[in-house]
Amino acid sequence: MKIKFIFFSLLLFSFANSQIISGKIISKENNQVIPYARIGIENENRGALTDENGNYSIDLSNIDTSKKIIVQLGGYLSFEQIVKDFINSNNHTIILKEKVNEIAELKISPKTFESKNIGVKSKAKKMLYGFSSNGSNQAVYREFAIPFSNKKRLKIEKIHLNIAKFKTDKPIVLNFNVYSNKNKQPAESILLENLTTEITEDKIIDGTFTFDLNNYSVWVDKEDFYVSVQVMSGFKGDFGFSAALLRTVFERTFYSNWEKITAGSPAINIDVRIEKEKRPAT
Repeated sequence: MKIKFIFFSLLLFSFANSQIISGKIISKENNQVIPYARIGIENENRGALTDENGNYSIDLSNIDTSKKIIVQLGGYLSFEQIVKDFINSNNHTIILKEKVNEIAELKISPKTFESKNIGVKSKAKKMLYGFSSNGSNQAVYREFAIPFSNKKRLKIEKIHLNIAKFKTDKPIVLNFNVYSNKNKQPAESILLENLTTEITEDKIIDGTFTFDLNNYSVWVDKEDFYVSVQVMSGFKGDFGFSAALLRTVFERTFYSNWEKITAGSPAINIDVRIEKEKRPAT
């Protein structure tokens, strides 16, 4: 009888300390749900993704309640709230506000801007950053960010991913972000729009998947920056980027600290229109 009582007490204790919070993430501007958004805890590798209908369920058990709940998504202002206040809230619908474009676009012409392709261009098949999955929608995939040095004003027109392996049962959802630089690592997102797309085998041409950004406004103004990619959906099969040795990549899971890796990086490169040097008047 005593053993049963102890077991029952342990169950009650476990239930009492369980803090699984469910809710929805929506846009303030149009009240639409936001799929594939990350909700997590600052400096922790724990969190959750919203599903296709904007729903999330996050386990906050044994989390330091003085830390912050964070939601970051390209094109939206960051959401932050103390974990304790978030748990005690009666409403767990998170409302994200869209960013306001305060940067005037420049008219691009061959006289003032030139086209370049920069980044990691390896098409190696045997060296890769790979993922294997059993189809779980709860799978957590790390975010990879590639650094770019820049001293000019430029517009990102296309993002290219060189693919070494793609054998999956369904399309894979990818999310891209562009971060500013602080202390030589990714900092704040500078995107004014959310960059999410699907990759399927037929979209991979000559080993490369291209995400066209010509209809987006992705400008970088005379600063170093980072372009990141993350798998956001579950699948069955194998998927991997080509990789290059001795190149730098930054990695993290949810909102854990960025980890710098210099042994090699995934093949991510971008097409840009970059401002030409102004010639001195003669």
